[in-house]
Amino acid sequence: MRDFLDALVPPRCAGCGDAGSWLCPRCASEGDPVVVHSGPLIVRGAAAHEGPLREAVHRFKYSGERGLAAELGALVARLIAGDLARGVALDAVVAVPLHPDRAHARGYDQAALLAAVAAARVGLPSSGGLYRVRPSRPQVDLDRAERSRNVEGAFVAVAGSLDGARVALVDDVATTGATLRAAADAALAAGAAAVRAYVVTVDA
Repeated sequence: MRDFLDALVPPRCAGCGDAGSWLCPRCASEGDPVVVHSGPLIVRGAAAHEGPLREAVHRFKYSGERGLAAELGALVARLIAGDLARGVALDAVVAVPLHPDRAHARGYDQAALLAAVAAARVGLPSSGGLYRVRPSRPQVDLDRAERSRNVEGAFVAVAGSLDGARVALVDDVATTGATLRAAADAALAAGAAAVRAYVVTVDA
């Protein structure tokens, strides 16, 4: 269906507006990779949360442009592939899930789409091992301390479901890292041996 609609109305780049793709190569390559420490968790982003990629992420999350999953997921895959090439051991790609109510209202879970694309590109299984069991307020409205409290206990995983797995945790944006830390804690509690976090952009 997406291919049919794209044939009728070709997609336009979320960054510059040029026709032909959801995110053109020029806009996708703007910015340098970012690495930040969020407590014990290291978060890797394809770029800072600004310019064309900021616009692309915003349209992906809030404007229903799910076609951006392929291009944005490819950016996450590049980060994971780089770590794999350096000898980092990873066994599975796991999305930071939306609460089911929010995913239903949006029509899709954007992190799950990113994780599926990234996993396919790097040849790792995509695991739905995490669940968001408590709805929370949008993090964008909160300060740093409130963000941590907002997601405390929001995620769970079936005991042993990630037993021994070295997990690549995927989300769209990292700001304070509170959501990623809460999801990583749930993965570790479910038996994950290690967790590394990957996002499209870092808004630090």
